[in-house]
Amino acid sequence: MSITSIILSHYQERENNLKRIIDDLLAGTIKPEEIIVFIDNPAITFEDSRVTIIRSSKNFLPMIRFILGSMVTTDYCFFIDDDLSVKSETLENFVRYAKSIPDAILGLEGSILGTTQTPYSNDTPLKRGSKLQEVDIVIRTYWVPQHNVLVGFDMQNLYPNLPRKSLDDVYLCLGNKYLNDSLNYVIPVDEESDLVELPDGGVGQSLTEDHYKNRNEVCRKLMDIYAK
Repeated sequence: MSITSIILSHYQERENNLKRIIDDLLAGTIKPEEIIVFIDNPAITFEDSRVTIIRSSKNFLPMIRFILGSMVTTDYCFFIDDDLSVKSETLENFVRYAKSIPDAILGLEGSILGTTQTPYSNDTPLKRGSKLQEVDIVIRTYWVPQHNVLVGFDMQNLYPNLPRKSLDDVYLCLGNKYLNDSLNYVIPVDEESDLVELPDGGVGQSLTEDHYKNRNEVCRKLMDIYAK
């Protein structure tokens, strides 16, 4: 089972996290075949000969990570936010569960959407823990079968008038659920397969003004269309 790890680097405040994330990925009991770092902020000067670095002069929305995933030849893509790192058995744990549920999108944290008009704000959040749980959306880390990485674009393109900002995980996971008729899971972790929280630099998608507004709007719309 082959893996590509993909990291987006947009916030200069988080640049110092990149080496730690790469070091930890390469120190695991299972290592990715390739690590790609996509940098779309010219103020970030990070270099590392162990990884593939792609630089862009244009600021892209985080959905760009799935375009990158569509270009690799590994079985799975492991997407991780740049304010997190892995422990020694994090990837091994994903591989273990992927063998039994190979077409699912997996994560370590997630959301079971609520039934109100604001289903994301009134969700049941799933923190990292010891339980295998089906969820609507996984967040912050995504273990995705390579053949499924573009399903978020399929969903997004069906509804061009809906918001797109702050919605990469929403379109990915609800696309997988509703268009693929497949499942999204939060998988259990232990001390050696958990994540490590890194400094977020006081910045992030969730801190923007329209983050929750957009997520509530899109989740409600897609649930109204597809959830029976």
